[in-house]
Amino acid sequence: MAMNSIVLKSGLFALAVVLATPVAAIAETEAAKMFADRMDEVIEDIEASCKADKDKFCSSVKPGEGRLLHCALAHEDKLSQTCFNSLFDAVAELKGVVSNLQLAVEDCRNDADKLCGDVEIGEGRLAQCLIDNKSELSDGCSEAVEAFKTNN
Repeated sequence: MAMNSIVLKSGLFALAVVLATPVAAIAETEAAKMFADRMDEVIEDIEASCKADKDKFCSSVKPGEGRLLHCALAHEDKLSQTCFNSLFDAVAELKGVVSNLQLAVEDCRNDADKLCGDVEIGEGRLAQCLIDNKSELSDGCSEAVEAFKTNN
């Protein structure tokens, strides 16, 4: 569990930032909604797997803004294996999303400039523009967008 603990610690901060952002509230595009839905599933998995640990170690912590994840990290050496695994899986999930997004950005840079240059960045608008222009995308970008949609 020592190596997993290092990986968990390295990813929990990023996970806390993502989960502290009310993604569903700002999800204005299909792409943002897909991401928000997946993050909702991750949150539900963590809540179910870590309920006993939360009650035991973090019952006085006010939920929100990543406070519960920080509390879990503070008690990381005492977490149940089920909770630890759920947090580890969530970090792995987030890393996968980021990796897929990085690949899509690399593969779609030219397409985004050409087809979506006037789109305001943020809240999934650029991703939505690429999805909306799928028939005009280069092969590499089209594959990257499809992989991102499928895996996230």
